[in-house]
Amino acid sequence: MLDIIIIGGGITGLSAAWEAQKNDLSFALLEKENRWGGKVHTEIIELPEGPAIIDGGPESFLTRKPEAWDLAGELGLHDQVIDPGGETRHMYILDGGTPVEVPLAPVKFAKSRLMSGRGKLRMMFEPFQPAKKDAADESLADFVTRRLGREALDKMIGPILGGIYNTNPDTQSILVSSPIMREMEAEYGGLFKAVIGRVFAARKNKAVETEKKPRFGAFSNGLQEMTDEMVKQLNGDLRLGVEITKIEKEAEGYRVVLENGEALSARSLIFSTPANVTAKLLENVDKESAKKLGEIVHQNIGTTTFIYKADDAQTAIRIHGLMIPRREKRAIDAITFTSLKMPSRAPKDYVMLRVFFGGSKPEVAEMSDANLQKTVQGELAELIGITADPVQTIPFKWLKSFPQANVGHLERVGEIEKTLPEGIYLAGSSYRGIGVPDCIQQGRQAVKKVAR
Repeated sequence: MLDIIIIGGGITGLSAAWEAQKNDLSFALLEKENRWGGKVHTEIIELPEGPAIIDGGPESFLTRKPEAWDLAGELGLHDQVIDPGGETRHMYILDGGTPVEVPLAPVKFAKSRLMSGRGKLRMMFEPFQPAKKDAADESLADFVTRRLGREALDKMIGPILGGIYNTNPDTQSILVSSPIMREMEAEYGGLFKAVIGRVFAARKNKAVETEKKPRFGAFSNGLQEMTDEMVKQLNGDLRLGVEITKIEKEAEGYRVVLENGEALSARSLIFSTPANVTAKLLENVDKESAKKLGEIVHQNIGTTTFIYKADDAQTAIRIHGLMIPRREKRAIDAITFTSLKMPSRAPKDYVMLRVFFGGSKPEVAEMSDANLQKTVQGELAELIGITADPVQTIPFKWLKSFPQANVGHLERVGEIEKTLPEGIYLAGSSYRGIGVPDCIQQGRQAVKKVAR
């Protein structure tokens, strides 16, 4: 009998396996697909002038949350980590069909047409707004409106955060999506005060810092470099292309029956699958928990990368990214110029941009690749003036697999975890955070619970 069977071989499951190995626990890692990594998926396209490196899912990670950075160090990959630069440089928001630059500098903010004078004045009064007295959850929309005003939500903060998390700010939980903003409010009483306070704190702590690291991290050959290295260094029972037909309770643990008739037994199970997948797998073990897990909504999501000859992808403005609010009713959610953010990702004479879809119109993720390309080309022509055909397109689609963490999500997950049978643990983007560091932390923490 194994100590653990880990179901799901994305970055969460791989991180759980890594932690199990470090704790000398016997384990099997089972993945339904024929590749490891889940949404961490890098494609390297060979062009005549050199390789184009494309991340389908996440391409970078925050180092403020240390889990991804620390894991990279354990794997011996710190030398491969590159700085992708700030995520906010040359960022635009689509407003009334026209891209408008996000005004981060004070002078640009004062001159910007993105918000009215009244809306700007309301934002300036943020330091005088009372802080929330309790720790109860609220939506992104409620938080931003409370601190910065409704216009700031509609015109600036909402599109940015909604674009990052591919969700509706009116329903998305602040405690899942952006807990740092609530932390800033609780510690300093407001966002502007917190920014100033943290700048001074960072300067004070700079002298004692011994490890230099960028604010964001990425890998020179794509984020899959991390998951590939984990697979290379893991020595447990790793299986791809495995279909689970049934999970049963045994006297000392659980029995996992595979489609080929083989059965594996373990004292504990870690589910690092999306909640809607976990729900189906748990039906035979705990119907009530399975029902609650099935109620966590998952939407379609996808990206497609377009590679152009540089002369065919010139724009009138220097743009690194375009966030597209749902009110604009477009078929796509955001555009980012990967080759401008990270020039090493594409040969010199090429432009590479990535388009996000599925949030505003989930049906776009269900299109054929040909129709998707046609739809995206139409949007690019209308929004930023690129009309040429791309040299190549590389689409990625994940249907019904992107969790919508609505207000109260963490409380619901906590209630589910309390009622789970002994020896069953949950980890991954459906539960306590969708970022790469969040998923790594959840996978490793689940194993630590088993070890205890």
